[in-house]
Amino acid sequence: MAQSRQIFSRGVLAPLAHPMYRQLMLSNVLWWQTLAMWTVVAGVLVLDLTDSALAVTLLSFWRRAAQLSIGSFAGPVGDRLGRRTTILFTQGLILTALATILILFLGGQLSPWHMGVAAFLIGAAWSVDLPARNALVPDLVGQAQTVDAMLLESFIQGIVSSVGAFFAGWLLDTLGASASFSVLVAVTGVNVALLYWLSRQQIAQNTPVQGISIWRSIGEGIDYVRHNQPILAVTLVSAVLNTLIFPSMSLLPVFARDVLGSGPLGLGLLSAGYNIGSFVGLIIASRMRRTLSIGAIFAVGALIESVALVIFAFSPLYLLSWIMLFIAGLGQAGFHTMRNAILLTTASDAMRGRALSTVGLTQGVGVIGELQTGLLAERIGAPATAGAQSALSAVMTVVITVMLPQLWRPQRRRKDDEIKGSA
Repeated sequence: MAQSRQIFSRGVLAPLAHPMYRQLMLSNVLWWQTLAMWTVVAGVLVLDLTDSALAVTLLSFWRRAAQLSIGSFAGPVGDRLGRRTTILFTQGLILTALATILILFLGGQLSPWHMGVAAFLIGAAWSVDLPARNALVPDLVGQAQTVDAMLLESFIQGIVSSVGAFFAGWLLDTLGASASFSVLVAVTGVNVALLYWLSRQQIAQNTPVQGISIWRSIGEGIDYVRHNQPILAVTLVSAVLNTLIFPSMSLLPVFARDVLGSGPLGLGLLSAGYNIGSFVGLIIASRMRRTLSIGAIFAVGALIESVALVIFAFSPLYLLSWIMLFIAGLGQAGFHTMRNAILLTTASDAMRGRALSTVGLTQGVGVIGELQTGLLAERIGAPATAGAQSALSAVMTVVITVMLPQLWRPQRRRKDDEIKGSA
């Protein structure tokens, strides 16, 4: 144990000195692999079944619909059931959904609506899983190492997501959908087994379970977010990107096939380019922490992603499109990593889980964007849709960050918020 702590004593590797955090990280790796593969495999399969851009975007629509309907309850549920129990249950639900899809496909009975149901169940599980997973981190590593843990997770997520996206494209191209879904089921099964092992170990939880109703807990969380500028800014910018940017990303299968003339392998490479950009962006974000606040990195990242996707939307060249997705990934690194870091370090311990619920809720708000994106893509085409939405996202990000300037210095607010949260 002493040697382990010496090896991981500095920088973003420091959280790995905690054995149970390493177990949680391995579970994260398996989950990220599953999610990256599902996005590629499900998108290609539904496009082949329906030949419809709207049908592809509906996969994200149903996932986000689940997040919108369940997101408000995620934090209180995780606090009441226990975070590890919550994660184990959600991954078990995902395993059931993926296994059912595999059985239906092998039996020749799979329909697009089955994929929609699976997407809804995965979205519901995800909306509860994510806050519980992230809220568990300070319990395992302490507040002092929380930002390092978020950076480390994003580093590894970039690698795993890149590999997962490319691997999914390769599997589809060489072995077909049945092999792809078989791998998804196997990876999720291993994750469930790992989480069961983790759930049986003793962990000191810093946040006590409160004996109040779920509705009161939700109300207190909303009120807390409203009066905390950094968290409110993060919530609003996240809602903008989830409504305008990420629905546009769900059109990647359409861009790959109809705009760039590429097959499943080309789609996998495009997705990998975005994830590689996220990985490189994390290195940049880690260095920028020395001179900029985490709020500034968050806002700049969101703006870079939006602008890059405007150029991607109108690019007729595969190489330029790949480069723009790479740059968008750079921005995503700052946005995604610092979003969680702001929520975890700005919120008081008592409000941590409920503050993190805002992430799932803003992802759910994107349900409007998914439907809008699909309908617009059917009428005016994928490039015009993605370009217009990305441009609007850039403008709204600037407006929000200017109107809520305390986003740029969230750490100065932390002590005051802890007093309010414990009152």
